[in-house]
Amino acid sequence: MRWLLRRAAETVLVLLALSVLVFSLAALTPGDPAEEILRRGGLQPTPAAVAALRAELGLDRPLPARYAGWLMDVVRGDLGRSYVDRSPVGAEIMARVPATLRLAGAAALVAVGLALTVALWAALRPRGAVGRVVAVVTVAVAGVPPYIVGILLISVVAVGLRALPTGGDGAPEAVVLPALTLGLAGAATLLRLLRADLAQAVGQPFVKLAAAKGLPARRAVVVHALRLAAPNAIAATGVVLADLAAGAVVVETLFAWPGIGQLAVSAIRQRDLPVVQAYVLLTGLATVLLLALADLCLTAADPRVRRR
Repeated sequence: MRWLLRRAAETVLVLLALSVLVFSLAALTPGDPAEEILRRGGLQPTPAAVAALRAELGLDRPLPARYAGWLMDVVRGDLGRSYVDRSPVGAEIMARVPATLRLAGAAALVAVGLALTVALWAALRPRGAVGRVVAVVTVAVAGVPPYIVGILLISVVAVGLRALPTGGDGAPEAVVLPALTLGLAGAATLLRLLRADLAQAVGQPFVKLAAAKGLPARRAVVVHALRLAAPNAIAATGVVLADLAAGAVVVETLFAWPGIGQLAVSAIRQRDLPVVQAYVLLTGLATVLLLALADLCLTAADPRVRRR
């Protein structure tokens, strides 16, 4: 219980630090938001009009007061209004969250499922050709940026074979290519660690003893070796899932996926700072919560962590 309270306090402090950084993103950006809003509305940014709008938006208050007010609004779920069309940013973000969650969930299944399957296969056949091929492919995929993988998949699968859509969210199978693009990088990272830990666990005396007593090799690896390799894999999975949440912006843009990543890219082009601010805040929040969840799972899976 004491560990949980300490971990919760640490998470709150990290979130507060994140809020300061996100607020600074808009507060310290060059340019006057009031002038930007007036110009986008087709109005002349006269000194009187700018001063009136700054007072309406609370931009004339001291920076600490503005931060406190913004933080209270965020806690209540108010993420501000867009500079482009003055629509609520929270509603615009929430409308795109389901698409991003579908993509991130499918990519997580690809990353974890592929890494676990291939690592177990290589552990059961350590001297086979699969292990060598896996090592080469893993290093190759890990060194290639996701957008290059996405372009190759579009060129070969979508354009060459005409097997899957090139982008959008118009059909259920449209998620396959972006999920593969996003998940392969995570699978390569997780596979390298899991394969090394399984190879070390298989050589442990108690695993060899279980096999010597007649336990099938597959069960010895899955039940005993995988349990020994699980803690490091759980910690790595948290980092991989956090990377998926942060890396979706490139893949969503490449495949025209209607998620919050594509919205953030559009907001950056239009200098729509409230939308960019909300995207950074939500992405950082998701990363912190995923890492905290990985810590909880690691504590539940490894008695040594609980004792520490």
